[in-house]
Amino acid sequence: MPLRLKSILMEHDLRQTDMCEAVQQFNGRPLSKAAAGLLANWGTWPKQTPRHSIVEQTVAWLIRQGVPPAKAAMAFEIDDEQAERGSPVIGAPHRTTEVPEEKDPTHIEPEMLTAQAKRAFSLFRDPFIDDVQGPDDLYLSADQRYVREAMFQAARQGGWLMAVVGESGSGKSTLRRETIDRINREALPVTVIQPKAIDKTQLNARHICEAILYDLQPNCKPKRSLEALSRQVEKGLAESGRAGYTHVLIIEEAHDLSIQTLKYLKRFWELEDGYRRLLSIVLIGQPELRNKLDERRYPDARELIRRCEVVELLPLDSNLGEYLTLKFKRIGREVSELLDQDAIDAMRERLRIVGHGTHRGESISTCYPLVVNNLMTRCLNVAARMGATSVNADIVQGA
Repeated sequence: MPLRLKSILMEHDLRQTDMCEAVQQFNGRPLSKAAAGLLANWGTWPKQTPRHSIVEQTVAWLIRQGVPPAKAAMAFEIDDEQAERGSPVIGAPHRTTEVPEEKDPTHIEPEMLTAQAKRAFSLFRDPFIDDVQGPDDLYLSADQRYVREAMFQAARQGGWLMAVVGESGSGKSTLRRETIDRINREALPVTVIQPKAIDKTQLNARHICEAILYDLQPNCKPKRSLEALSRQVEKGLAESGRAGYTHVLIIEEAHDLSIQTLKYLKRFWELEDGYRRLLSIVLIGQPELRNKLDERRYPDARELIRRCEVVELLPLDSNLGEYLTLKFKRIGREVSELLDQDAIDAMRERLRIVGHGTHRGESISTCYPLVVNNLMTRCLNVAARMGATSVNADIVQGA
């Protein structure tokens, strides 16, 4: 079924190609013309890029082009009039299947390290499976150390409001686990609150209140009205604070939060007992979270956005050799016995893409831990099948 987006583009004389450039996919590339045509004409959504991301970017772009906000907000509703008229499509044939995403040349399908590779390189276990069992297993670059310490200080002190942004596989969840493990190791009086809602798009103020109350007073029954529940939460935090505890609210997959929920978070952050703030908030999410914390896109959320420190997990790049050295050292092997020096340089090159949209022409690194793990595993498997004694640059480029 056609969407109102189609008629809005026509009515305001807007080009579909310009819209595509403004809508970024999960891999940093713009939405393809075919995907945009299928979406506008048939309501067929791309398979991997989250719907909410497409909606938010498109609506923001329409408003920038002069479309009234109320009309822009209706762009993804079914256009019953066009459906009845059977109006011509824009840019794509009729299809009912999901849109295949453009292949990312840096995408490496995960695979297991084969028994053949383990025998060939004397690896008695996979260096990338269950590889972080304690603090000594965690590789930290200077950038990651800063993020880890910021999360830890947010937990120890009240009043922090920060967002940790990173691509999938960049190590966000690992740093969250490290923060909680460190709190437990040092037996610190810190209450970590983690809402367990699976679908973060549905997380609202009541869910957050209930999560806080459950971790503070698990046997306490939440009040029915939001007003009474809010007072119950504030009282619980104040009493816990006076007993010497600090509190940190950690929300993963925060890129899925609605703008309204983000605005509510400022109210939680403002809870205080005298001069002391009662709650720190740490948001953890993918790059879409950075977009949601852009005041130009969401000026109505500026009160929170202006107070939120955004820290980003960067690619390994120059730290790639050190990262691999640690991973293999933890299983008793030297990386130099498995990889030629040119292989590490080739991996950095293999994991670079050319940016699109606002990053058009830029060389962008995707050298994140999970991607590196997948590529390294594949290279070892390929080398073993070829009978090579080590991984060289040619194997990396062909894997």
